[in-house]
Amino acid sequence: MRVAVSEMIRKSSGFRFPRLGRQAYDLFFQLMPRRATVELFEGIKVPLNFNDDTQRTTYWQGERFEFPTADILKSWGKRSTCFFDIGSNYGFFSFLMLARCPELEVYSFEPNPETFALVQSAKDSNALERMHPYNLGLGEESKKLDLFKGVVDSGHSTFGKHPELIGQAPFNSIQVVRFDDFIIEKSLGLPSSPAWCAKIDVEGFELKVLRGMRSALAAKAFLGLVVEINPFTLNLCQATAAEIFDLLESHGYRACPQGITRATMTSSGNAFFELKP
Repeated sequence: MRVAVSEMIRKSSGFRFPRLGRQAYDLFFQLMPRRATVELFEGIKVPLNFNDDTQRTTYWQGERFEFPTADILKSWGKRSTCFFDIGSNYGFFSFLMLARCPELEVYSFEPNPETFALVQSAKDSNALERMHPYNLGLGEESKKLDLFKGVVDSGHSTFGKHPELIGQAPFNSIQVVRFDDFIIEKSLGLPSSPAWCAKIDVEGFELKVLRGMRSALAAKAFLGLVVEINPFTLNLCQATAAEIFDLLESHGYRACPQGITRATMTSSGNAFFELKP
């Protein structure tokens, strides 16, 4: 009954809850069961674990999550042929783009086998033919790495040695591949004009992902890219925010003022890169 009522309220508010404040948020999840299958977006039902921070927050906020990321991705997605969700977690942004951009092919990459299982299950149970999930990490070279597992937040799984996760047993020998190699293997020819978009949120591995897609960047394959800029997690992977900006700017992409820019890159959040006019 509680799930049915919450689903009715959420759906009537555009698949998100109104801004009710932290106390309402905490009380709501105290009353809800720990697990529930919900309609995350129109026609896409997903089993969620409300003990997990990412799953709980995305269910509550809907398209407000990491604002204005959803709005920017949708604007790109309506002009794109493919969306690459790199570090997709349980697939929130993949499902958003499938629901909002009906012509888009979605490629979802999630190295954590537990959260990937949710992505694959949702694809199968909802018959999402335009969704292509892969239990892979992306990086600058093909190899196998240990993945340190987030405890209360699956979104914090990382290939970097996060001090809060070192004591946890890692997932051993997760396959990592280069994006440029992946698109060749899958016969995804580079578009003749910008026709792709991507979101890269990989807890510090962002620079390595971008280095593995140099051919696609050089070909100006992307209309736009969302890249998480978190100096703390980047440092865990021996990278800096400045290196990300330098690499993308060298390929003709500029940071948009809606997100993290060079002037604010010491903050944690998303940067939005588009081709320079």
